[in-house]
Amino acid sequence: MSKVRAYTNIALIKYWGKSDSLWNLPTTGSIGLTLDQLYTETSVKINDDLKQDYFMLNGQKTQNLKVMKVMNFLRNLTGDRRFVEIFSENHVPTAAGLASSASGFAALAMAASQAFGLSLDRKELSTIARLGSGSASRSVFGGFSIWHAGHDHDSSFAESILDPLNFDIRVIDILADESTKKISSSQGMQLAQSAPNYAAWCSNSQKQIDDMLTAIANSDLEKIGLIAEKNALAMHELNRTAIQAFDYFTQNTRDIIAATKKLYNSGTLAFATIDAGPNVKVITNSENQSTVIETLKNYGEILVQKAGPGVTNV
Repeated sequence: MSKVRAYTNIALIKYWGKSDSLWNLPTTGSIGLTLDQLYTETSVKINDDLKQDYFMLNGQKTQNLKVMKVMNFLRNLTGDRRFVEIFSENHVPTAAGLASSASGFAALAMAASQAFGLSLDRKELSTIARLGSGSASRSVFGGFSIWHAGHDHDSSFAESILDPLNFDIRVIDILADESTKKISSSQGMQLAQSAPNYAAWCSNSQKQIDDMLTAIANSDLEKIGLIAEKNALAMHELNRTAIQAFDYFTQNTRDIIAATKKLYNSGTLAFATIDAGPNVKVITNSENQSTVIETLKNYGEILVQKAGPGVTNV
């Protein structure tokens, strides 16, 4: 039996839309930072007696079409038609906008490929993780990584940008709302692609990727934060202007963003980014960490994270 741990990552340049739903190809590339506190542990074992895959998530037997998609891909790849037992534990709120699918499918990709006797490099693992969750391609790697949009299965992969990091960064999660979001990420992306500014957002995203790569190379935390915040807020504006408009933000979300902007305007390095959910992550460093926590502690549970490692056996 292979047991694997993978950590969540925060997208600094967001992926928000698909060019191909079958292969889970994105409309844009993205850049993420893997974090060190929230993770998934998954074990996979082939069982000759099973007539279908057996999947336990957090102690509950469940069915997941995306898990089946990953397993069927591996069966087709290896020619081994046997089914597997999958036991997965999420040490992160599921479907709350905290990237549980990223850590979950990164862990599954490695554990399942090992169970089938494959020894894949991280680029190959990222393509398999992508089949279940696009952001999972980045959680294969530690530190900063980039996911290339590509045009087919083999060309849509992630790779490392910087790991380990050579500068100080902290990501402070404010858990404003841990409830399951009403609109899944997949549904949200589909709706957002009807927004009138969607094409412009995609075009601008590529420029932001180039700018973010430069900022990372220069260890420029302020530039990293400003680009990430602008990218995230523009992504969420797409949701509000879609034909079928929706919004992941709660009032608490908006208040945290406003408080973070006030911190920055007063000289504190603090920048908000939000994935598909109501919870805000604030990018800062160890010097400014206590100020950020003191300002935002009443908005929700606080979790401080550093840069984390890539997927690994445990």
